[in-house]
Amino acid sequence: MHARGEEFPLLQIQGQLFVCSRANGNCCGWEEKGRAPVNTTLYETEWERRQLRPRMHLSFTGCLGVCTAGNNALLLLLGCAIWLKDLNDDALIPAVFDYAEAMLDAGRVLPPSPPLSDHVWERFSRPPSSDYEPPAVEDQADADTLEYIDPVCFMKVDPATARHFAKHQGRTIYFCAPSCKRLFLADPSAYPTA
Repeated sequence: MHARGEEFPLLQIQGQLFVCSRANGNCCGWEEKGRAPVNTTLYETEWERRQLRPRMHLSFTGCLGVCTAGNNALLLLLGCAIWLKDLNDDALIPAVFDYAEAMLDAGRVLPPSPPLSDHVWERFSRPPSSDYEPPAVEDQADADTLEYIDPVCFMKVDPATARHFAKHQGRTIYFCAPSCKRLFLADPSAYPTA
């Protein structure tokens, strides 16, 4: 990818889950407004346990703009926006990840099954037909290009100046920070390296 006059290696993923939370200054998680606290720890635990980092990113965000339906999340997956509402029960959090994993494994968008079927809705009106095509993504990175990407946070790392690195499967893996190195060493199989 080219940005700011530089070239950056890019590892494409298949989706991202945005979770609205009170900690980010919005209504989701406000008990006094009738919502359950947003269990960000459970979201993080499920995302890490399922080793989804190379396929789907998790972000806690500010307001998603549909406060009356909170607690809310937005799953952008396989080019589709899937809105989730009224996630006021911790039992729904693993169900969100079950749904996302099922679609990642199938390689296509699937209808939600219980218990999520009553929590998925369409926020955007359907667009008119358009001739717009998003720009093509350049060729996927090869192993040499991945040498310059921290596999934990996907930041560009210069091997010549990197202070944090580890040997893995005969390659040197470079990291932007000691925290990324610790996460990688705890479970290398959870991160893309080739």
